[in-house]
Amino acid sequence: MNYFISLHSLFAIKTAMIIDRHYNKTIEDKLLPCVRTGDAEELIRLLDSFSRSGQRTAGYILGERLLSDCPAPIYWKMTEALVRYDSRAYLITLMKTLLVRWEQGTASPLDKPFARLAASFNEVERQKVALLLLPATKDPQQAEGLFRVLGIAEGREQMVYLVRIDTLPCLFLLLRSLRYIEHDRSEVLRVASTLMKRGTGQSFNLASIIKVAFGLDELKGTFSLRLQPYQVARLEQSYEAFLKKMKNEE
Repeated sequence: MNYFISLHSLFAIKTAMIIDRHYNKTIEDKLLPCVRTGDAEELIRLLDSFSRSGQRTAGYILGERLLSDCPAPIYWKMTEALVRYDSRAYLITLMKTLLVRWEQGTASPLDKPFARLAASFNEVERQKVALLLLPATKDPQQAEGLFRVLGIAEGREQMVYLVRIDTLPCLFLLLRSLRYIEHDRSEVLRVASTLMKRGTGQSFNLASIIKVAFGLDELKGTFSLRLQPYQVARLEQSYEAFLKKMKNEE
């Protein structure tokens, strides 16, 4: 009994520590006037006066509370200022805020301020942001728009990301991207094998489509989809047809 009590107490202590790192009313009260007035310069001066621990807590408060529901122009102004100030500390936190706002319809990575921000990303930042935002795209057009803003070219560059994301818009673009490397049979086979190893229903279905599309007789597996080679072009051209086939509705 004492063992379980001690575990429970330890969990409570750790939870309290996490909450404390994410929230501090004194810090929030100092940040709030800057956000309300959109005073990015004063915000940066304020952060400079904090300890590193205080800056981290401020990042959580800004990302999870103050910038999640403020007017979009203020969100973007503060985000641009914070990323310029310390991208390692604030970029991903504020991109997670963007995901929340995107779902709410109050900000989007297709907004002009995001394009300005993206132009300053180094390669590591570009990769992190792409992998964070791409799974939230609702259709292939959104995903293509995000790739354009991030400066990620069609073909092999996009495939690096698409093969890692198990959403239907990204899987559709992955199928289309394979035409850029269709002369490289071993690479196409590697992509199909990677999808099969992931093991989800839709990644396995795409592997089945790729097997037929590229004549990969060596790709072994038990596939539920029934597909003829002449049907592949329609799947590559029409997202609606692709969705129906992936859901095995036709």
